[in-house]
Amino acid sequence: MDRRNDYGYRVPLFQSKHLNGDERSGSNYRRIPWGRRPAPPRDVAILQERANKLVKYLLVKDQTKIPIKRSDMLRDVIQEYDEYFPEIIERASYTLEKMFRVNLKEIDKQSSLYILISTQESSAGILGTTKDTPKLGLLMVILSVIFMNGNKASEAVIWEVLRKLGLRPGVRHSLFGEVRKLITDEFVKQKYLEYKRVPNSRPPEYEFFWGLRSYHETSKMKVLKFACRVQKKDPKDWAVQYREAVEMEVQAAAVAVAEAEARAEWFQHQHWLYWRTQHQHGLQ
Repeated sequence: MDRRNDYGYRVPLFQSKHLNGDERSGSNYRRIPWGRRPAPPRDVAILQERANKLVKYLLVKDQTKIPIKRSDMLRDVIQEYDEYFPEIIERASYTLEKMFRVNLKEIDKQSSLYILISTQESSAGILGTTKDTPKLGLLMVILSVIFMNGNKASEAVIWEVLRKLGLRPGVRHSLFGEVRKLITDEFVKQKYLEYKRVPNSRPPEYEFFWGLRSYHETSKMKVLKFACRVQKKDPKDWAVQYREAVEMEVQAAAVAVAEAEARAEWFQHQHWLYWRTQHQHGLQ
């Protein structure tokens, strides 16, 4: 079931979870959850101020590369203006894109998880050049192994490849630290990888899959080209993977067009709201 936000767009209903507000009346004192209070009046200046705070908050939180929860944004920044969440996050997204060249993406609608993605193109497609480039190079190797093995790879296969690179479980590496912890804990928390137990396996066996963040920060075509450079082959030499990568590129392009149209509609409505407000003030 949907409701319409301030702009008339359909947005999913959600339960707001945040700190309680205070209400005092004479000698009486009680706490009322914000979600049960009437929404405060729409004040553009205040909403923009919350959006500016949200920009700073997101840039700081993103340094860990762990996806940011909507509930944390509501609790820590937006607070009693939760009813205006769609507008505040749109305003924050605009600032992030224009000033910092990053896009805010919701990668998991069920859990309401968001990440920041650089709009600057890089060869790998993952975060560009950062201090973590060696780790991201290792990640690209793992993603390519997963993709070339039918979009999943057993832990045994992953370690077979890593051993050829001189990486072993339980042995600390000068660049990566403890490699097992890096790939089964850090990369998993950051949503670059999924690490799942094979059902009914005894003793337990595990498999790796692409995580949600990887689908947004890179593409199967980029990973395929990465693998081809390593093995000095042409992408079309792997017909199945090449066809799948092309299909993913087409789908991604369609999503990008839809998002651009939605953003244009939002800004058009903003201009209409501004015109209406100015017109009403002119009549008074």
